[in-house]
Amino acid sequence: MLRWLTGVWRGASFSIKFAIVILIAGTIIAVVPLLTAQADTRSEAVDRAADKAGVAGNLITGQRQSLTAFVNGVARQLAAAHQLGDPQALTATLAQDAGVNQGYDVVLGVLPVNGRVLAVHGKAQLPAGTLTTTLEDAVVARATTAATADGQPWLLSSAKVPNSDVTVFVARPMDAAFIAAIAHNLATSADPAELAVVRGGHFAAGGTVAGRVVSGGEVPTSALLQALASATPAIVTFDSGPEAVATYQIGNGFAVMVTTPVNAITTSLQPILILIGLILVSMLFIVVVVQTDLQRPLRRLDRAVAALGRGEFDAPVTTGSDDELSRLGTTFEAMRRQLQATIRATAARAAVATELAAAQPLETLLSRVCHEMRTSLLADVALIVVTGSETDDGFAIVEGAREFDHAAYLSGDGPLAEGYRHPGAGAVLLGAAPSSLEAQLGVREFCVAPLRIGTHMHGVLAVAKKHESFLTADVDVVSITAEQVALALERHRFLAVVQRQASIDDLTGLYNHRFLVDYLGQQVALAERLNAPLAILMIDIDHFKNLNDRHGHQAGDAALAAFAQTLVSSVRRSDLAARYGGEEFSVVMANTSAAEARLVAEKIRRNSGHTRIELPDGDPVALTVSIGGAAFPENTDNARELLRLADESLYRAKRTGRNRTCMSGEGSRRRTPRSVVSVVHTPGSVEPGRTVGASEHRRSAQ
Repeated sequence: MLRWLTGVWRGASFSIKFAIVILIAGTIIAVVPLLTAQADTRSEAVDRAADKAGVAGNLITGQRQSLTAFVNGVARQLAAAHQLGDPQALTATLAQDAGVNQGYDVVLGVLPVNGRVLAVHGKAQLPAGTLTTTLEDAVVARATTAATADGQPWLLSSAKVPNSDVTVFVARPMDAAFIAAIAHNLATSADPAELAVVRGGHFAAGGTVAGRVVSGGEVPTSALLQALASATPAIVTFDSGPEAVATYQIGNGFAVMVTTPVNAITTSLQPILILIGLILVSMLFIVVVVQTDLQRPLRRLDRAVAALGRGEFDAPVTTGSDDELSRLGTTFEAMRRQLQATIRATAARAAVATELAAAQPLETLLSRVCHEMRTSLLADVALIVVTGSETDDGFAIVEGAREFDHAAYLSGDGPLAEGYRHPGAGAVLLGAAPSSLEAQLGVREFCVAPLRIGTHMHGVLAVAKKHESFLTADVDVVSITAEQVALALERHRFLAVVQRQASIDDLTGLYNHRFLVDYLGQQVALAERLNAPLAILMIDIDHFKNLNDRHGHQAGDAALAAFAQTLVSSVRRSDLAARYGGEEFSVVMANTSAAEARLVAEKIRRNSGHTRIELPDGDPVALTVSIGGAAFPENTDNARELLRLADESLYRAKRTGRNRTCMSGEGSRRRTPRSVVSVVHTPGSVEPGRTVGASEHRRSAQ
């Protein structure tokens, strides 16, 4: 057979021999890059799995850090509330704090309370049992990961309550929903990934591996166990095909396992067919074409494919002239850009999630998100416009352009307004017309997404470019980021409303006793530090008990509400009016002397006497009030004694006939006041907590 083949080869013409050589060379050219690409693809898959495992570990670390920030806040709150000796009140506080983590199945508790663990799960108290024992042991051991008897992993964080031996802890289960959320941040349509948690040779929590859903307690295949034992990324063959497997240790024997498929490599027969056709036309033409129009472009494409296989996505693929190979290079360049955008998108989603989970002021948080979006998407401008709410004014965070009137943009007809009014979910691509306000920013293409939670609109998020277009992966990043930012804004709005409601008395609309005490402490410290005057009035409605006994509590409530309105209209905007308790009220006045405080007190007493209240039974009632006051530094060298002195003056006013004002020190030798610095602000509205000049108080009292 070999002799016969040798004879045929010797008798064949040079053209046939050359054609056979070209065919063999073409086959080699087609096969070798395919094998190389397959090897590079497997290596790339292993690298991707390792990178994604690291990202998953960072996301879990971010979750643990978020729990740490949350539990530290709860510890400070419990220390300030002094409820550690009241289990019922402590349980209510824990349930309220646990409600902040809506959507998360967390356990919040303290130990020891009366020698045992007190914990809430959701809004209900968690009964003593295996779970509480497990969490208690983990807290005592200062562990950050705990395992229940059924192998379920829990993220755990604890903190000492200041000035006590009580520890507060929070635990979140790493269940199937938690794993799915982490996997969602890792996977894209172009780069899928699946996630599970393993421990001690079995799956510790639900997840997905190689397209198959696994449950806690299930034992992996022998090949997968062998890969897990090596603790290094590897390729494992499943029924669905080869998968790259990598793990990341998260503590207490638990590890996050990430699997990502090894992409199949396909190659086109077009270069081979071109070579065969050229051989049939002319040997010389084949040589010229191979040297000039085929070999060099193929070398460029080969280098580009090898670079992509090594994960080098920043070097562009040159295309050259407009022929078949150049169009193939254009396709490779588009693939490179898409892969690069996908990697950027994955990193951006992880970075944004980390930023939004951090404990920082809202505007700082949004500014960092804008910076991350602009950097990750290679955009020229990134901005977030937040509309006003019942607790905050609207504002805009802009990076890459000058600040602008966001209200005018949202009410106009440009891309921001269209995106703000967009009724659907996700982001939209919009162009800026030359006549629009957005065109003044120097950009032409916008990717805009509304910040909507249910029916509540928080604002709009947008990125813009001057010349390049946005890719599909960029649109996905903007959509997901908008959802995350909207959730953060809704959480901020909810907390602000709750905080405001906690500081306001429901009946009168004035600040309550708790807020008054905190505010007075701040003003006292400020007055002593600046040596500035400070006055306080204590006010009591005369014969209020008789009003309640004669006309009923509903009439008493009406009287309290009416007097609250009279009190607010009688003081400056910078003064703090509060309901001290029952029929007692208080006014804190910064930068106010004793004489000026008496003028204000007389104004309040005079206006109260002119107020007529129509009671539910039809009888009109006139109110009179008794007022006691004290000022720093005229009445005391220690501003912290003001409340006591004002209270004593109030009771002196009540004992001496009511419907009068008594200031501390009246009728006795007064202290010589120290030198006082008046802190005067520029004209304008002054909010509680800021001091104003004495001249303004005299204008208010007239």
